[in-house]
Amino acid sequence: MNHASAITACVVTCNEADRLQPCLASLTWTAETIVLDLASSDDSVAIARSAGARVIDHDPAPIVELVRNEVAAAATTDWILVVDPDERVTPGLAAALQYAAADDGIDAVVVPRMNCDFGFEPSHWSQRYEPQLRMYRRSAVDWPTRPNRLPAVPSERTLRLPARDDLVLRHERSQTIAEVLERSVRYAPIQAQAMLAEGQAFSAGAMTRSLGHEVRTKLIDGQAWRDGVPGLMRSGVLIGFKFYVWAELWRISGGDHIPDDERVVRRIGAVSELARHGLRVTGKLSAVRRRLSTR
Repeated sequence: MNHASAITACVVTCNEADRLQPCLASLTWTAETIVLDLASSDDSVAIARSAGARVIDHDPAPIVELVRNEVAAAATTDWILVVDPDERVTPGLAAALQYAAADDGIDAVVVPRMNCDFGFEPSHWSQRYEPQLRMYRRSAVDWPTRPNRLPAVPSERTLRLPARDDLVLRHERSQTIAEVLERSVRYAPIQAQAMLAEGQAFSAGAMTRSLGHEVRTKLIDGQAWRDGVPGLMRSGVLIGFKFYVWAELWRISGGDHIPDDERVVRRIGAVSELARHGLRVTGKLSAVRRRLSTR
């Protein structure tokens, strides 16, 4: 393989022995695989070495974004493929990435990621084909250290793979409630700190708008009900995480009773009371109609 188009897969892990093996098995086509281990106490290191990966030991880090550039710096190739232990590169995606790496006109590749929460495939495109920048030239791109952020690469230097099932990066996310809570505990405080550092002050109004946006995009626009209970669970987890971030931002901002915030909360309460009253009236009318229909 041409060294200029060779690809290094970089995986950061911490106590993920239960999902690491299938991840590494999906990367055997790369020129090399590097696993940066954050002081795992399970069999993660042994599994990585048995799969032929090069293992780098590292002190614990709260989020993987803090060490993305470090593991990439250890690669012997310029092309870096970022994969998490709960992700799997499908054969079609592997072929597409190898083809893309030979293109001198691009510095990054955005792939469609399929988020399979609790083992269920989503039907809506926003979760079935979530665009994720996952391969890049390290000579041209740095990974941001803020949680859940992706590198910014000029559009003319970015290849976007089409949204197709045969090209997805399969993401076996949120398999248990314990995993959901553990990830929230790690990421929510760090994301809140990043918001505060960027000048985002807490306000009940801003929180309400943000959560409303999450409800609209994840539940309503995302048509979560099309996937039944799994779809509602997925949207609830995503909306809940955003609430945890805002709750932490409120706490580290001082957790004070601010008059403007209290007015917003009272308005929300007033709307809730109107809705509750409307439901009560609707229930009474339905009961009357049922009684009349039985006469």
